Amino acid sequence: MEYKLSDYGSLSIEQSPIGSMTADFSTTFRKGIDINLGVGYVNDDTIPSNELRECFSYVLQHSHIYKSSLNYGAAQGSNHLIHAIRDYYVTNGIGNVTQKDFDSLHIAIGANGATSILDAIADVLPKGIVFTVEPMYYIYTETLRRKGYTICAIPETDEGIDINYLKKYIETCDIHTISFFYIITVNNPTTQIITNTCKKEIVHIAEDISRKRGHIVPVIFDKAYEDIIYDSSVEKPESGLLFQSLPCVFEVGTLSKIIAPALRIGYVIAQYSTMFSSIIQRNNDVGFSAPLILQDVSSVFLQKYIKQHREKVMVGYAQKAKTIIDYIHKYLGNFVERVQGGKAGFYVYITFKTIQTHSSSDFFAFLSHTTKNSVIDGEKGNVNPRLLYVPGEMCMNEHSEQQELRYRQLRISFGFEPIEELERAVLLMQQAAEYAQKKSRSRIGI
Repeated sequence: MEYKLSDYGSLSIEQSPIGSMTADFSTTFRKGIDINLGVGYVNDDTIPSNELRECFSYVLQHSHIYKSSLNYGAAQGSNHLIHAIRDYYVTNGIGNVTQKDFDSLHIAIGANGATSILDAIADVLPKGIVFTVEPMYYIYTETLRRKGYTICAIPETDEGIDINYLKKYIETCDIHTISFFYIITVNNPTTQIITNTCKKEIVHIAEDISRKRGHIVPVIFDKAYEDIIYDSSVEKPESGLLFQSLPCVFEVGTLSKIIAPALRIGYVIAQYSTMFSSIIQRNNDVGFSAPLILQDVSSVFLQKYIKQHREKVMVGYAQKAKTIIDYIHKYLGNFVERVQGGKAGFYVYITFKTIQTHSSSDFFAFLSHTTKNSVIDGEKGNVNPRLLYVPGEMCMNEHSEQQELRYRQLRISFGFEPIEELERAVLLMQQAAEYAQKKSRSRIGI
């Protein structure tokens, strides 16, 4: 006898591909042997442990200021952290948002990182079409599908989402079926940085649809990686909040990428509305915002250390980005058609000329030790290294117009591994490409 589950529950029985990868990484990864270019963890050495320890002590020692920090917190979040995020924006010119802009904006802290805010948004809006960019953020789009949304992934250009393609698609669809727009400002997986002009266009399109429908269609700008744009030639990002004439923009940010993922601090900034209020209530329903002690510790860190730490993080990622891209051109140049990345975040997105990268490919089998060749895979007790990456097939719709591309693309993350491991990683990928090419030629008798 089995359980009777909801539609969401039924679709959640099997783990998503990235869920399986994360679970496998946490249980079987052999540090110093295997190489993680798949699971997008930050490097432990970039996490400011000593400074966070000082902030933790400071909060506990000043209980007259940080009251009940080891107790339950409010659903909207710690006032200390809300004020610290606002000051962080204003002091560092984040998104060009000013103190005056914040007079009409509100901040709420998520229950468990930025992902919990995105999950809340999916729960409080009516099911329908979600516009996003392709290659797409597979974790959230998988969640949206399980919750009953229809994903419409619009091809990516050098400016972000293809605005002309988006406009033409909207002309052909029933606008009453559109739920919301979800745009990552530094895209995961490609790290393509959306331009301010493109942001503005998206907001105007959403506002036009809103006026025609008589209620607001929101735009969610996910800026998870925007705070680590380290290429000085990139146009300074402006917040989408500055482009709205209707209160349709929700900007979702996180401290995971610039401080520490385990703080589980995600936040949303928007004008106050029924949707903003419903997100706060959703926090309440799942146990309030993030643990109060972590919020207060984060607020102290933002006040004391964020400027120098953010600069240090950006310098480190810039160096690693240049290093791994140089290795890719050196060792994989003959196999590669396009390399994206190196301006922000810690991902590189590779399009191969002919090499297949999907989970049933020879390339994947070589790096995961599933070729059934004991020399490659290793026998029991052998320490042959495995290498994890995210196949492009995870980042594309099954019926994408770029269907053929999805089978020869992949995303690698250089955030977790130390810089001295990157050459070994790319050399393994070179061996995998040579193996896949040889297997392909043997199949056609060359």
